[in-house]
Amino acid sequence: MTMGNMGMDDKDEELNELLEKKARELAKVANNEPIELSADNFEGFIRSKRIVVVDFWAPWCAPCFLLEPILRTLAREMPCVGFGRLNTQEWPDVAAKYDVMSLPTVIIFRNGEPVDFVIGAVPKKIIADKIRKVLGED
Repeated sequence: MTMGNMGMDDKDEELNELLEKKARELAKVANNEPIELSADNFEGFIRSKRIVVVDFWAPWCAPCFLLEPILRTLAREMPCVGFGRLNTQEWPDVAAKYDVMSLPTVIIFRNGEPVDFVIGAVPKKIIADKIRKVLGED
């Protein structure tokens, strides 16, 4: 193997890793699993669908972990709605931009703009009703 070929192998491996990552992301979208958000993809994500629900959470927040399975279930039940999760410990500037002061906070966006929110770990019905109201299904 020549030095030139080693460079191609490295590029092929890097390309394969990128393709695998993209495939995992597409699989999540196809199953409508909540997407992990960051400062880099947040703005694009909240504009990716007409209605988007974002869960603002942190690893130290016990109620946040109670809310996560509820949002996963809602994501599967509402494929026309985008669902995402933002770790506020990693991305405090994004949380501050939307005045998130308590965790968990769920913000519902319509056309990229916040239109409703829920603070705290609440029953599925409360979040579902708010999403349906924003969708115009109430």
